[in-house]
Amino acid sequence: MITLDRSQFQNGDPAVMPRPLRLLLPALGLLGVSTLAPVAFPQAATGADAHGYSYGPHPRQRLDAYWDEPESGPQPGIVLVHGGYWNGGTRASWKATAEWFAEQGFAVFSIDHRRTADAAWPAPRDDLYRAITWIKTHARTFRLDRNRLAVIGSQGGGHLAVHAATHATGRARVRAAVGLSAVSSPQRAYEQAQSTAASAARRLVRDEAVLLANCTPLDRERYCLARFRDMNAASHAGRRDAPLLLFHSRGDVVPASQSHALRKALAGAGSRDVTVRVVPGSATGGALLSQDDVRSQVLRWVRARTLERAASLILDTPPAEDASVRGERDPSRSSDDDGHTTTAPREAMAAGQREVPYAYGPHARHRLTAYYLRRRTRQPAVVLLHGGYWYEGDRSSFATFARHLVGHGYAVFSINYRLNTQAGWHAQRSDVHRALRWIRSRAASFSVNPGRIVLVGNSAGGHLATSVGVHGTGTRHVRAVAALSPVADPYRAYQDGQRRGAGTAKRKLRDTAVLLARCAPPHSDTTCRRRWNDLASHQHAGAGDTPMFLVHARGDFVPPAHSARLCRALRAASVRCTQLTVPGGDHGLTLLTQARVRDRLVRWLKAHD
Repeated sequence: MITLDRSQFQNGDPAVMPRPLRLLLPALGLLGVSTLAPVAFPQAATGADAHGYSYGPHPRQRLDAYWDEPESGPQPGIVLVHGGYWNGGTRASWKATAEWFAEQGFAVFSIDHRRTADAAWPAPRDDLYRAITWIKTHARTFRLDRNRLAVIGSQGGGHLAVHAATHATGRARVRAAVGLSAVSSPQRAYEQAQSTAASAARRLVRDEAVLLANCTPLDRERYCLARFRDMNAASHAGRRDAPLLLFHSRGDVVPASQSHALRKALAGAGSRDVTVRVVPGSATGGALLSQDDVRSQVLRWVRARTLERAASLILDTPPAEDASVRGERDPSRSSDDDGHTTTAPREAMAAGQREVPYAYGPHARHRLTAYYLRRRTRQPAVVLLHGGYWYEGDRSSFATFARHLVGHGYAVFSINYRLNTQAGWHAQRSDVHRALRWIRSRAASFSVNPGRIVLVGNSAGGHLATSVGVHGTGTRHVRAVAALSPVADPYRAYQDGQRRGAGTAKRKLRDTAVLLARCAPPHSDTTCRRRWNDLASHQHAGAGDTPMFLVHARGDFVPPAHSARLCRALRAASVRCTQLTVPGGDHGLTLLTQARVRDRLVRWLKAHD
């Protein structure tokens, strides 16, 4: 068997090997010589992952090849796709399995693909198709019959494997596919794990499905529903799909109902060669192959379906699909975090007042609107940060309050920032810092005193305001912070959103907190744990931070406990923190419709600017 570290050759192509070595390798295979350890040729590869072939430019677009020289004619092939719920795992975990299948007479290719941390759906599926195209193009190198290729995947990799069989005439792409605990419908996995009544593992699949889609289905918006529908293999079922063998255990993290639903859809479309098998125990994914009976069944089934030759289609580009699946969701909805547009009456503009939009950075969301009067003396400034679950919203939602503040002697800057579907944490905090630097650098143009800038944010914007107020030494950045319904601890919001009986707003906040962190709350992942800790404002509270004024309603879906913990941490560091809790269930900007809240906030600003 030949197992080569193919990144040692330019473009991953053995054709550039020295001719004597090219001639030697087939001879070794015919003599039964096995070189399972990588052959030590001079390194020529570059990138984060320098092992195996490169089938594309991204560091995760790599594969390892395992094959014996067949005694006669080209051999069938198997593509292995690792699990890890689309955001973990590596092709190296399949090494022993790949070698075993290669010993059974297959050319085997174990692939990596981009994770959700790298790119959202359909990137992982695109990568599998790209790898298949690369493998077929280089079939002669591996003594492969390009028309006799099967795919085996586990969990998230199983999801990709069943897509290879069903999406856009799967039989033209591969001869057969095996799914081991395949998550054939991420939406089903999402819906079945809404609360802590589901196991931690199933809740992890739920969160990773949100990351894969890069949106939450709770809004029922067309873009997100189209993406979840496209991720469901059953939505692509057709008569010309490839045969499927689907395995689950009785106690599987991914229940067999996933595969039964897919089989039903395929049967309805006229595709009959679909087998679902459930075995005892609780093994999941690739661990199912550790059972000799399962492994032998998979081998017999794949052999039977890769015996005959058939026409093959090389897909150099992904098949055409709904443009909304590949596009970017429209983030411009001007809504508060309760999902309702704020309808406060328009504040009359003072004589000479200006409202001018500006770009404070290169991104499309690096925009602000300046509301100000030119004055002979320098005036304090208020920077407003809109809400919207870090997921939507716009600076225009603060227009009425901005005009109100201009009437009280402030220059006001209402800013947009990158959303969590466009960039993960801490990009949003960095955007606020960038906007502050932009304002200070142009302070004279707006008659602003650069030493008297305060932040006001609502809900998700309140989280950003409090984060800036405690980041490093907060008073180096701003004079004071006020926040309405601040999500001061996104991890608390995540926990609240999966409690039994949590409403839609809390569950949406849970999902969007995951999108912000770009990972599910961790058990052992140090990088992810640090990110969630960094998100919590109380974790950074210390001497030199800004005084804060934090407001919630008692029935707010972002409860007063968020601010209570932050205030305790600030007071312990001798920083003033005022918490106001009012009756009712108002949230975010709707709190400003209460005159007592609005007036008290303005008085606090005047006392602290």
